[in-house]
Amino acid sequence: MMGFLMFAGFVVFAFTFAIGMWALGRWLRRKGYGPQLDKLDRQYTALQLRVSPLAMSASYRMFVGTKALNRLPLLGSKTNANLNQQVLIAIQAAQQSQQHEHPANR
Repeated sequence: MMGFLMFAGFVVFAFTFAIGMWALGRWLRRKGYGPQLDKLDRQYTALQLRVSPLAMSASYRMFVGTKALNRLPLLGSKTNANLNQQVLIAIQAAQQSQQHEHPANR
């Protein structure tokens, strides 16, 4: 029961925070800070595009580690191993599509 209450509290906090950030953005735009917010958005998007391949690589390594844990007795099941394998295949496909979009990142 305590875990559920903590989760519910987190959901309420996250929702309230998201609405607050949206309202702050609208207020700043009304005050005339739209061009600066757009510039910040472009910089943040560029950073995301540079970090994305690294994050993809890290997530792949994490799932390879869980694949090894699934082989140990009492720590894995066939269902978990199958799901893990599907995630690994999806990550590999996403990595390959990123490499085809940005060949200079190789």
